[in-house]
Amino acid sequence: MTPNVSQLRKKLGYPLYGADFDPLNPDFLLVGGGGGSSSTGVPNKISLIDTSRRDELHEVAEVELAKDEDSVTTLAVASSTEHALTAIAGINSSDAEQAAGKNEHLRSFRISLPARKRKVDGTNVEKIESPNRGTQALGKNALFKSANGPKNETYQRVLATSRIKSRSEARIAAIATGLAPENEVVVFQPVSNAVTSTVDEISRISLGKKEAADVDVVPIEGNGHCLAYCTDDAVFLQQLPRTKGSRIEAPVKVYETVESTSSVAPSRRPKFRALRFISPRYILLLQNKPARTGTSLIILKLSSDMSSGRITLKKALGKSTKAAVGLDVCPLSSNPAGDFQTIIAVATQESSIELLTIDYNNTAGMGRFNNVGFLRDVHSGPLTRIVFSNFIKPSTPANKTPPQHVRLASVGVDQTVVVQNMPLRPWPVESHTPRYILQEPPASTLQTSINIFIAFFVITLVAFLMQVFCEIRGALPPTLGAANWLSPRVSSLIAQPYPSLSPSAASSSISSIIDAISSAPGSIPTNILEPPSLSALQDQLSAAVASASYTVSSAAAGAAESAGLKTPKAIVVRDTGSDVSAELLHHDVEGRKRGDSAEMGGID
Repeated sequence: MTPNVSQLRKKLGYPLYGADFDPLNPDFLLVGGGGGSSSTGVPNKISLIDTSRRDELHEVAEVELAKDEDSVTTLAVASSTEHALTAIAGINSSDAEQAAGKNEHLRSFRISLPARKRKVDGTNVEKIESPNRGTQALGKNALFKSANGPKNETYQRVLATSRIKSRSEARIAAIATGLAPENEVVVFQPVSNAVTSTVDEISRISLGKKEAADVDVVPIEGNGHCLAYCTDDAVFLQQLPRTKGSRIEAPVKVYETVESTSSVAPSRRPKFRALRFISPRYILLLQNKPARTGTSLIILKLSSDMSSGRITLKKALGKSTKAAVGLDVCPLSSNPAGDFQTIIAVATQESSIELLTIDYNNTAGMGRFNNVGFLRDVHSGPLTRIVFSNFIKPSTPANKTPPQHVRLASVGVDQTVVVQNMPLRPWPVESHTPRYILQEPPASTLQTSINIFIAFFVITLVAFLMQVFCEIRGALPPTLGAANWLSPRVSSLIAQPYPSLSPSAASSSISSIIDAISSAPGSIPTNILEPPSLSALQDQLSAAVASASYTVSSAAAGAAESAGLKTPKAIVVRDTGSDVSAELLHHDVEGRKRGDSAEMGGID
């Protein structure tokens, strides 16, 4: 289990294929599915789940559907109030009705919400009652052209709705066919009241034999909406004007894979499986590699006129994700600068869920993908749908707001609904206008690059100044010629060379050292009547050497002091038998260059 993510499960009596949260109240989750028109006895249903409890998921309402019709294939909340919500679903008509030339595949229902009592802080539910007025079917529609004609295998494969932040916003929906003789994408606005429901068709796109793998709709501030859909190898956009009845341009292909224009066999090409808008300028694509060899997430950045797109980021998911079957995102709130974080969920073919985040910075653009965790074996059978709750930033200050969270629901053919609860936190904490995040964003790539450049510049500048200083003071060879950069007057003040031993002082010092060494043997007594013992001779020689060494050191120190210098690094004395010479070494390097060495050995 991913840290800080809690999980609740509930098993219903039928396989599940569709799910959606109430966009304005994340406590309520709609799920639907069923056994279809088979004689297995498995019902077709839509259930309303209350997710507000911390210890369990509670089924508060259900819609019993006809047994001779198809099961729910897609499901979404079209609109909601404080008392009820309107759901739209993809449900094929019975075989008899389809044989008669009509397949009313788009259904709408009104589901009353339960009366609830909350504590003052809004965190805990004290009581949940039954729905006030139950549920009712509102309408049936056949929007696909293939739904009006001879019986075929057409079904409503995809259903997507735009995000809304308030009840005053219109929620636009888009549906796409599957297994149709001529595939389509239809965009419409659901219109409903307490007793009936209709649709206002906005756009219809013919795809021919190609199917739309996924669709999404995003609101464009002050300019209507934008529809995006993908086939196996291309991404398309269509602008949807805000004004009803305005001319709608044909969809534009904004991206196409390289493999689609090559000679690579279709079975060996990667395929787009899903897409989601992160923002009006960025689309997240889910792409499966051929032969279940892996999955990638791709960021597609759109041009300012929405006429083209380019890939700015690509991430291969972990080796455990061999193929993906679903994708959803949850853009969190932004700060005044426009920075925000998006949570990403990828459903794998192995019924696991991979969680990631990506951060957008208004200056640097979209960041990189960051792993949150991997939820393994969430379902015991195929996972059919994942969906995030809609996050709306609280209007109260962060320090006066109860803990915030986002929910992720998943359903599968194992008849189980699973809800993951993810706690959010304000960031930065000290800000008066923080944004909410799931995990702390990493430092931006741009900022990291700037920091590295500044550090490199400072190090280079310091090294340059040290080189210049040392050259001016004469400590280093004139590589840069820095001493010549100064005027004579400034040079006399600044370019003071390090003091060195004058020739006369050096000559005097060396002469004193040589005299001391030469007179050292004279300190050994020679007027002896009998040969001394070996030990006595060793003592006398040692005393003579010590006396000479002391004299040499004193002479060298005196010479150095007279020149204002410290004691030399080394004094090399050479005895060639006929002559004795000495040399002062001020630097170890100098001695090494000359190959000189000084050794002291004992006298046996």
